[in-house]
Amino acid sequence: MNPGALHFESTLDNSSFDAGIRNIQRGITRASDTAKKEASGMDSSFRNLGAAIGGYFSAQALFGFVKELINVRGEFQKTEVAFTTMLGSGEKAKVLMGQMVELAASTPFSLQEVSTGAKQLLAFQVPANQVVDTLTRMGNIAAGLGVPLSRINLVYGQVKAKGKLAGDDLRQFTEAGIPMLAELAKKFNTSTGAITEMVTAGKIGFKDVEDVLFSMTDEGGMFFDLMKKQSKTLSGQ
Repeated sequence: MNPGALHFESTLDNSSFDAGIRNIQRGITRASDTAKKEASGMDSSFRNLGAAIGGYFSAQALFGFVKELINVRGEFQKTEVAFTTMLGSGEKAKVLMGQMVELAASTPFSLQEVSTGAKQLLAFQVPANQVVDTLTRMGNIAAGLGVPLSRINLVYGQVKAKGKLAGDDLRQFTEAGIPMLAELAKKFNTSTGAITEMVTAGKIGFKDVEDVLFSMTDEGGMFFDLMKKQSKTLSGQ
């Protein structure tokens, strides 16, 4: 701690000061022990956290961290239960949960946001082995546009469920900032007016939409790797 960060009047009673310091130390120890206990109760992806706790926090920050850690642990457990139910396998759920932790750690999105996104995709029947790649792509789009990840997942899932692009889906893509109409026109080498007519006639399939979204998130695309780039900024860190 920086000695200049604290200032005490010369009349401060030394015994009171020493007693106060001891109380703070005991509080930090209890909070640190609680944080370590909470971290150790999580999946192995979280267990290393306990070893680093204590040296990085002030007393006030540590108490707040413990509270947040308990909340995260609760969400973590609920999400793992949801994954187990949706995948029909505890082992598959643990693998996917570990992937969500890694994704959250390397992107500007929280564990809750990426886990909720994964549950959305699973609900729309995206295969478990495609969830991470699809979620990463949708996350890159969301990060680039500054919109919630769930919003991008929802319209993507709606098109997948219908098997084709409907007019309301096209509107949602446009309102989110995704140039779906222009990109489809480029894909089919036609005009945006012709694409609008094809959408009305139900001639734009889910695969066409997926191709466009994946093209925009492939290397060289406008949304490529944006989550990792944003996670390196000050706010992302």
